[in-house]
Amino acid sequence: MREKINAAVDRNFDSLISRLQQIIAIPSVSVPGTAEAPYGEECLKVLKTFLGMAEEDGFCTRSIDNYAGTVEYNDKPVKLGVLCHLDVVPVTEKNWTFRPFGGEIADGRIYGRGAVDDKGPAMAVLYAMKALKECGTDLSHNVRFIVGCDEENGSTDMEYYMSKEKMPPLVFTPDGDYPVINIEKGMLRLRIRKNISFSHIRKIHGGTVPNAVPSDAYAVVSGIDSFPGHENVTVSANGEMYTAEYRGKAAHASTPADGINAVTGLVEYLCTLDLDDEERKIFENIRTAFVHGDFSGTGCGIKMSDEKSGELTQVLSIADYDGETLEFRIDVRYPVSGNRDELIARIAEAVSPAGFELITDIASLPHCVDENSEFIQTLLGVYEKETGLEGYCKAIGGGTYVHDIEGGVAFGAEFPGEENNMHGNDESVSLDSLRLNAKIIANAIYEICK
Repeated sequence: MREKINAAVDRNFDSLISRLQQIIAIPSVSVPGTAEAPYGEECLKVLKTFLGMAEEDGFCTRSIDNYAGTVEYNDKPVKLGVLCHLDVVPVTEKNWTFRPFGGEIADGRIYGRGAVDDKGPAMAVLYAMKALKECGTDLSHNVRFIVGCDEENGSTDMEYYMSKEKMPPLVFTPDGDYPVINIEKGMLRLRIRKNISFSHIRKIHGGTVPNAVPSDAYAVVSGIDSFPGHENVTVSANGEMYTAEYRGKAAHASTPADGINAVTGLVEYLCTLDLDDEERKIFENIRTAFVHGDFSGTGCGIKMSDEKSGELTQVLSIADYDGETLEFRIDVRYPVSGNRDELIARIAEAVSPAGFELITDIASLPHCVDENSEFIQTLLGVYEKETGLEGYCKAIGGGTYVHDIEGGVAFGAEFPGEENNMHGNDESVSLDSLRLNAKIIANAIYEICK
């Protein structure tokens, strides 16, 4: 059966790519929406488009009030759920070589936001199910493919889904890495805020989403005409106003050492300017608490690690000042041995000298699944057979789509050693990896539901 399944994936691969290009072309960044379009018109469009494709392939689909959608293989009892998201993180288009929503193919790779997170994997799942159907596979149990539109902003789509439907007993998502991710660190999304009117600084903005290392940040200042040279900073004049722009490098917040943080870089640069005492006190506090180039949380006194899940990471991901309110957003991924409340208290203490108020947006506990379960061992066996590589379980700092789903694991879609620029500029996936993903997922569904 394995050979038949894989041959069906190969036959349909050109169609998979064509449809993926259509999906990438929709800039489905989740935003506050309406009752009809809870995550905005683009997310509604991508959900309807994807479910329409599944219907064309003969699957039964259903929209869960446009928060999420389902694709069913058959009408038997559901044993397996596969989760993918169709929303994407925003882009800074000027930093891309390829069009962010172009789905262009070059050197054996397809480029575009969502190519690997998570539109490419979603299309691989659909074509895995399509391959099984074309082979006439009469599965003894049903697989339910669930697609949502708010993973990048906290997975409220899955909260809504679970308020309406029960999750299948077994769940995996190709929203991480191979072989199997069974441990995910705890996650904090925090904001620190202070109402203030500065003498020199008129505006600050940096970063786009709370779960990424920001690639760009800028400050508009007045009353200052001396700006030290810096290799990452460009200063431009507009009358009596000057804009200092810091250029860094984007990276996912779970692997921040791959990036250069433009927000902390800008803060450090502002501390070299001729600010007044109040301005200097505030930015010196931020510089001390969130040390540029350090992602370990040392400045806030939260540096820690354990053998099971590795080191804590911390990212100052967004900065905003509108002339009245200064706000920063913080992303923390902490090991399974960490104490959530203690970490929050230490960060609050670290920013207290400048009088910042701390607000908690997300405070997720770590996620851990027994690696010896039959479910995980089946996934590892399929991975080994399809790739010829060793199967093993791993822990990550990223929060995948199953972080708050009991017993859920991440199974793909990135292979060991791959670099796909997830959440970064020129995000892409190799066509070979995408093809192999579809084969692995198809065979995993077969082995679990046969």
